[in-house]
Amino acid sequence: MSHENLSRRTLLARIAGGFAACALALAVAACGGAPAADQGTATQDEPQIAVTVEIDATAGEGELTTHNVELVEGATAYDALVAAADDVNASDSDYGMYVAGINGLAAGDFGDMSGWMFEVNDEMAEVGCSEYQLADGDVVTWIYVTEFTE
Repeated sequence: MSHENLSRRTLLARIAGGFAACALALAVAACGGAPAADQGTATQDEPQIAVTVEIDATAGEGELTTHNVELVEGATAYDALVAAADDVNASDSDYGMYVAGINGLAAGDFGDMSGWMFEVNDEMAEVGCSEYQLADGDVVTWIYVTEFTE
C-alpha cells in the first residue's frame, strides 16, 4: 500500500473514529434521555468545569474562533462543541455520533478528504467525541481538514 493511500486510510479512520462515539450520545438522547446539548450545560447546583473550545475552520476558508464554556463535570467533547458552536450538524452512524458540519462548514465541502477532527490539549483523541470526558481547564480544538498530512 502506498504512503498516500495509507495516509488517506488513516485520515478516514481518524475522522470516523473521532466522530464515531458521538452518535451514542445522540442515540441515548433520542431514546428518552435529555438532549445531548443539555447534558453538558452547567447549572448553579452542579459541579462545574471551565473548558475552552476552539473551532478552526481556516482550512475551509473560515476562521478560528475561541469560546469559553462552563459545563457539568463529566461533560464530553461533543457537549463542549454543542455549547460553543452556533450550528452543529451531527448524526448517528455505525461508529457513533458523526459530526458532519460545524457552523455551516461540512465534511466534503473541500473534497472527499475534508471533514472535522478534534483534539484535546493538542493531542488527537483515542475515543469518539461523546466518550471523551473533559476536565477543568481542557482545551478542545475542532479542526477542519481538507487533506491528511503527516
